Amino acid sequence: MNVVYSTSDLYSELAATSIASLLVNSKDVDEINIYVIDIGISEKHRQDLLSLAAKFHRHLEFLEDLNVEEISGTKIQVGRWHISTFSRLFLLHVLPPEVHKAIYIDCDMIIRHSLKTLWEMDMEGTWCMSADDCRGKMYRKDIGIPTDSIYTNNGLMVIDLDAWRENDVETKFIDFINAHHGDITYMDQGVLNGVFQPLKKVKLLPISYNAQTICYDLGYDGLQACRKPVWAYTREEFEKGIADPTVVHFTTCFLSGTRPWFKVDHHPYRKEFLKYRKLTAWREEPLWTDTTPRAKKMMTKVSRGLPRPMTYGIIHVAHVWGYPIARNVKRRLKKH
Repeated sequence: MNVVYSTSDLYSELAATSIASLLVNSKDVDEINIYVIDIGISEKHRQDLLSLAAKFHRHLEFLEDLNVEEISGTKIQVGRWHISTFSRLFLLHVLPPEVHKAIYIDCDMIIRHSLKTLWEMDMEGTWCMSADDCRGKMYRKDIGIPTDSIYTNNGLMVIDLDAWRENDVETKFIDFINAHHGDITYMDQGVLNGVFQPLKKVKLLPISYNAQTICYDLGYDGLQACRKPVWAYTREEFEKGIADPTVVHFTTCFLSGTRPWFKVDHHPYRKEFLKYRKLTAWREEPLWTDTTPRAKKMMTKVSRGLPRPMTYGIIHVAHVWGYPIARNVKRRLKKH
């Protein structure tokens, strides 16, 4: 099994926690090779990650960081994200040619069950497998794909690297980035969905492989009210998947405000995150202090205090209509 992470020095603590959870719960996998794209990791933390893998008798090596703007020839509009998220689209630049398939995992995830089943899953001729991101029709229109297409989250992806090589997938990504002048909603996720969905080259994974924070904060009905998603899962599939997920994704959410590595957090899988953190070199380090801007903290406080139907109504207008329309207006203004 080949697994890829990408992390900065700051987030190396989270990567270590995720790797620890992977290694604890995938002992039934004969061979695990972990590749870490090094975005300025300090020498101390590099050694900490190597020691963690060695403790489980697994192989870990570092890969050089990618200059995505140089590769694409385009200035990337990153917004509130980091350009490093694009690295998962250009793994062929850094992975050894003998790596034919890999699982990309965001460092803000923990693995609760073995990934052996996922690794051995039939990709059925697709180039990537990932779970749905519960987005509405406007986000599909924004990247030019049919409104009934699935729209997946890039946090965990099983990638057929040979298919990417054979089909010159990276050129397709670069063409899409250039066509959108480096300004794509949800960054690399918009690129992958924009390129792969019309070709029907993504296989949908159960939500249990990418149970995001918003799934727990809102639930099935709350997501329906806030996002009006084009549902890829039935209620039963959704609720069963998040009840005992294989992979928990600690994404941000307007109702949570924080995440499990902060001193105060209420995520249902916080205790499990801390359990795996104790297996890393960061076990004695203090948890993070919440430095969220005051305005954002106030938004979370107000969202929690209002009646849920009112909160959902406000978020619905902002997410389903406000954000996509604002981005569309911004693009038109740029053209003029």
